Amino acid sequence: MIYLLVVGLAVWVLGCGYAGFHQRFRLFLVILVIGMGLNTLWMVLGLQARPFSPPAMTAHAAALLYAVCALGIGWIIGRTARRFRDSKVEKL
Repeated sequence: MIYLLVVGLAVWVLGCGYAGFHQRFRLFLVILVIGMGLNTLWMVLGLQARPFSPPAMTAHAAALLYAVCALGIGWIIGRTARRFRDSKVEKL
């Protein structure tokens, strides 16, 4: 089960990074809501935790920070890649 959770987190973070790379912030919000919903579902059904207990809120905050950091890193990489392509030297 832990492998499934790690793969799910990796896919979710890559999705957030993809949205940042292509500057699709609405897509990021959709991915964020889906990921946070699945995180809540896992904590309630899989761990029998209350969604607003302090440990659950800490997990929600961590997931939110993972998503925002992935968005920011994707945005920076995308911006750098676009600027690099724009600065291409052309032959005469």
